Amino acid sequence: MNEEMYGGIPTPQCFQDLADVLAAGIDRVILYGPPGTGKTFSGLTAGNVANGAERLICTEDMTNADVSGAFMPNEQGGFQFLPGAALRAWMNGSRLVIDEIDKAGGDVFATLLAFTDTNESASFTRPDNGEVVRPQPGFSVVMTSNIEHPDELPIALRDRFPVAIKIDAPHPAALMSLPEELRMLAATIVASKPGERASLRAFYAFNQLRTTVGGERAATMVFGHLAPAIIQAVALGTLTPEFSL
Repeated sequence: MNEEMYGGIPTPQCFQDLADVLAAGIDRVILYGPPGTGKTFSGLTAGNVANGAERLICTEDMTNADVSGAFMPNEQGGFQFLPGAALRAWMNGSRLVIDEIDKAGGDVFATLLAFTDTNESASFTRPDNGEVVRPQPGFSVVMTSNIEHPDELPIALRDRFPVAIKIDAPHPAALMSLPEELRMLAATIVASKPGERASLRAFYAFNQLRTTVGGERAATMVFGHLAPAIIQAVALGTLTPEFSL
């Protein structure tokens, strides 16, 4: 059953599912679905993140230095090993949030697979001192992706994440950042089917832009072909039929 939070906005079932999964001790979770719904925000804040959180945004250009670390110049004119985000999360027992892991290049993808393996199997030998590092208590991984279905992920990756939750509604905390008259409209359009969908980021931009150029021009600049329906909905203070769930 949904609980109310953030000024009375009900918690969508997908976020309640995430809370329940994390509370049960599941420490490998995939959040997938449309962009701009609060997947990364949830990964960074949901459940027990008392030891902090590290974030990786995967691209084809990222290197293993971002993940495990690398030797970097120091102030003494020499080099020292600086742990990457995944290794820091291991060492601190932190949450590791990996955005779009399936977009990482081959070598980095393999390294990420190693760092998201089960805690019992995972280990990394530091190249500077030979210390064998393993995930400390509290370490967890949340992976986010804009895919429409988890079967689109590589099998080796999917196997490491036993739970996949489709985030098909905007996070209530994100909606609270919008004026009240935009919240219902944003919640509906963010959850719409492709072609009728816009992200929360678009609504943030629209809200900011309309104060200087007016609502109609702002809607046209931000929402494109959706602008007429957005303008009508804002004018009426309600949802238009095009975006009814």
